[in-house]
Amino acid sequence: MNLDFNNKESVSLTNEYLEIWWDTRACFPDFKNRINLINQYRNERKLERFRKELTKKLKEMDTNQVDNGWSTSLLSIIKTMESNIVGYENSCIDFFAQKGYSRVTEGFVNEANEFDPQMDIYDVFQAIRNVWIMNSIQILLNQEVALTPSVFAYSMLYPYSDNYLDNANIQVEDKIAFNNRFRKWLVGEPIGATNQNEDKVYELVKKIEGQFPRDKYKQVFDALLSIHTAQEKSLIQQRQASLPNEKNIIGITFEKGGASVLTDGYLVKGHLSEQEAYFMFGYGVFLQLIDDLQDVVEDHRNGHMTLFSQIAFKYPLDRLTNKLFWFIDEVLINRTALDSADKLKLRNVIYESCRIMIFEAISKNQKLYSRRYIKEVEQYSMLRFGYYKKMKKKFQNSLSSKDLHRICNGLVQRPLFRREES
Repeated sequence: MNLDFNNKESVSLTNEYLEIWWDTRACFPDFKNRINLINQYRNERKLERFRKELTKKLKEMDTNQVDNGWSTSLLSIIKTMESNIVGYENSCIDFFAQKGYSRVTEGFVNEANEFDPQMDIYDVFQAIRNVWIMNSIQILLNQEVALTPSVFAYSMLYPYSDNYLDNANIQVEDKIAFNNRFRKWLVGEPIGATNQNEDKVYELVKKIEGQFPRDKYKQVFDALLSIHTAQEKSLIQQRQASLPNEKNIIGITFEKGGASVLTDGYLVKGHLSEQEAYFMFGYGVFLQLIDDLQDVVEDHRNGHMTLFSQIAFKYPLDRLTNKLFWFIDEVLINRTALDSADKLKLRNVIYESCRIMIFEAISKNQKLYSRRYIKEVEQYSMLRFGYYKKMKKKFQNSLSSKDLHRICNGLVQRPLFRREES
């Protein structure tokens, strides 16, 4: 049965997942395999070799040209690094290559450059992240992995709308005015934009309309309005500091995160079953929670209230982070029925990626946790927590914005995955 989506359904799904959250335990996670200090050191040395090889390869490369041999060599370095750490049997790169991610990435980068040649490379990478999420949803919904107009448009909306709304230098009143115009575009009112950023947002909405006519795909635009409503509510988080339970911060967080990926699902398929919509919403919730954990210090400094920033520097985040680990288990493992090997593989990739992102967030925010917790959870990380920060700094020092352009251009060359895609 297809879900007749509207904002009431978003509220209903929010409440369902809040019940799951409150019922989720907060004890230490049941991690399976400890990683001893020797193996952590080995992984770090492998990453350091990868960084040096990558830096060397970039220096060898001509500034204005990417040849196929360089691209193949770059991919080989990345695949070797991955297989040395996680093992060939757990490789993600070959899986994604076979599914067509390289073709989609190439198409997206080219189209993004045509759409806005001035877009910062970091914004392009941010948008690619959502492209890949939508690609994963295509696999989960038995759709062809492809760069559709809606995949492109919705992913590009992140740097144009989300970053604007998250910018602490822009007045809340200006953000509200932008949101009001954005809402009118989503309901089909052709009002004018007031600046170049809004021009781009309006153009992206029109791309979605081109793929999903309003009269045939009401659910798609109901979903877009739902995430827009959640975005408007999330501005409450930016207005002033609040104590836990003073405002419904957790409800706003769940609704925003869930509605975002639920909209991904509608923009992939056009319509969803109740079971599909249920999973998409939960997927979005835990991605939002991970995002908030990663940004906890910055949010606290800027007065943005999230589930984590509300208690940061007041109480340790130990139990709240435990709860997040268990919540992901519940949504992704216990409540997800999969009917193919590809979907199982993808679920495992998502699961491990989430764990790594949480470990990285813990490592950079160690002062927000008890020493005992850091010592205990670090035993299950591929890297020592102290190395995450060093690794990030080394990569930042090694890679300039131009280097990122080169890597991006190199990775989307068609010959990279010719063998796997043929």
